[in-house]
Amino acid sequence: MTLDAGRTAPDPDPPPTDGAGFTAAIDLSAVHTQLEPLSPEQRIAWAVETFGDQVMLLASMQKTSIVLMHMFHRLGLRNEVLFIDTGYHFVETLQLRDEVMRRFGLNVVSLYPSLTIEDQEARYGKKLFNFVDGQPECCYLRKEAPLVRHLERKARPVTVGGLRRGEGGKRAGIQILSRDPRTQGFALSPIFDWRGEDVEAYIRQHDLPVHALHAQGFPSIGCYPCTTAVQPGEDPRAGRWRHLRQAGFAEGPRYCGVNYSDGGGI
Repeated sequence: MTLDAGRTAPDPDPPPTDGAGFTAAIDLSAVHTQLEPLSPEQRIAWAVETFGDQVMLLASMQKTSIVLMHMFHRLGLRNEVLFIDTGYHFVETLQLRDEVMRRFGLNVVSLYPSLTIEDQEARYGKKLFNFVDGQPECCYLRKEAPLVRHLERKARPVTVGGLRRGEGGKRAGIQILSRDPRTQGFALSPIFDWRGEDVEAYIRQHDLPVHALHAQGFPSIGCYPCTTAVQPGEDPRAGRWRHLRQAGFAEGPRYCGVNYSDGGGI
């Protein structure tokens, strides 16, 4: 179930309801049963055949993101690949974005916050990410808000991401397709059932580029003020917001909230 190179499958005739009615009518359990036996590429192809150009890939430049970008490339999709430029990315993250754009020829769309870093600090009087009560607002302003603002322009957006059950926590219960009430759309997790070894094997098989910081002890990479290397034996996400835990905040964050399921959807 692949698409011809260079084209996006047309959106099929929708049922006689508006977008919200269409969204409500989808049986997520039945979709999961239908898609579970398929390959990740077939799951993506199904989404594009069902939702057309409303399907968009969230590109974080992590390993799972690179895998999914390659699958979009193999399927010949011109659907949007969304990269949220927070203004705090590592140089290596931006370099990888540009390399993948050139190599795969994808339709990469960079999204930006409404406030510059300087304007944000002037408005709040501090660097929000240095405070446990400010970090959620910083992540919202610089990640979630630009994404939601873009998706609200779509009829029934479907964001494709690399969440896996093997990551544990709230992600242990994700389904292939889940609702995102922020946009009345959906989130598709085509590699939800992959292990970390599956991701690594795909990257080796297709000789894909990976983030340069992975080789320097960064298994999970976000914004540079909030990401550090991980020591042997630590949780793969121990390097995210480490500075808040070191400052004495016992309950430091684990996720930024850009994925709805991380914030309360599961």
